[in-house]
Amino acid sequence: ACSAVSPEANPPPANNAAPSTHPTDSNVKRALSRQLFWLLPVALASVGICVLLFQKEAWGANAAAIISVPINIAAIVVTILVDRGAFKTPALRRPRGKSWRMKVAVYFTAGALVLSAAYWWFQREPDPFDYLSGEVRSGYTAFQYEGWHTEGNARTGFDVALANEIQSHFEDAHLTWVDLGTLDNRINALRGKWRASDQGPLQEPVKLVISNFSMTPARAQVIDFAGPYFVDTQGFLSRSDAENIAEIPIGKVCAIKGSTTLWKLKQINWNPVEAQSIAECVSKFTSARVDAVSGDRSVLAGYARAVGVQPPICLGYGQERYAVGIPNNMPRLCRAISKVITDYLDYSWQDNFKATLAPLGLPESSRPQAVDPCQPAAPWLDR
Repeated sequence: ACSAVSPEANPPPANNAAPSTHPTDSNVKRALSRQLFWLLPVALASVGICVLLFQKEAWGANAAAIISVPINIAAIVVTILVDRGAFKTPALRRPRGKSWRMKVAVYFTAGALVLSAAYWWFQREPDPFDYLSGEVRSGYTAFQYEGWHTEGNARTGFDVALANEIQSHFEDAHLTWVDLGTLDNRINALRGKWRASDQGPLQEPVKLVISNFSMTPARAQVIDFAGPYFVDTQGFLSRSDAENIAEIPIGKVCAIKGSTTLWKLKQINWNPVEAQSIAECVSKFTSARVDAVSGDRSVLAGYARAVGVQPPICLGYGQERYAVGIPNNMPRLCRAISKVITDYLDYSWQDNFKATLAPLGLPESSRPQAVDPCQPAAPWLDR
């Protein structure tokens, strides 16, 4: 006989019993893992972006602080929405298991970090000692400025002395001088391919320009400067005994094309005669085709002695602050060269000035007190 089972022993489940709302451990772990899979790659990507931004000294830290907060808030919100099925995309609503989510997380994270690293690698500034190693092409204008850069059995001059100081600081640097032809090429040669003349062949960029190169706000927009290492003023060669700029004849004043002197004369509504070099202006002056020559006083001093006229008149009009020209967006290189210039100002400037420029009758008041701060890298790469 079969034994009967009492209905009270094992009561059937009630059809209308309310399901338990208490989450099980497995459900909690599953929800947490889904959130982490979506939160982790976004958080890592934001960290990678912040690291990249911190490389930009001027604006990177502020930008990283600004964007990191909303990025991470958005990451948390998106993660919660994904977990709650707010997005109707089938792939998000019905994930295909842990392996699929893991692959998405890994691929996304790896891709974001690789792209960030690649961007940083191609945008980064090279180490100054790597940049100034091997052949270091240094641009100059071969106008034979007495006291600044003259060629003979050996190059001599104030600019040459500074270049030698830079070369000695960077032990692997082998400086070679490149004649730039015109003043306009000082910027062109730092920015890329350039020609010494209109019909000349394309030439490789130079790494430095050390050639009576005046720092101006307009030039600082397209290249960087390290300096100043000399402060000059505008001067005039004239047959008159003028003591102020109003006594200089306006009609026939010669100045170099592309120079700050020419620009300043035009700013006061003069119409100077343009020439390619100071030598050409002096030739016009000695042949009475112009009445005066305007340019940097220290440059005119050597020509004044050569042609037998009075030293250039210093009218105190304008200021020329000579610096070393370097490619744009290279603050590390600027700081390294500025350090050399600072040491040069402290220990070598006076001796080199006495040997090269003092014989031309120039005063030592042209020594700068300190170099300017280097420009930070801009948000774009423009070299």
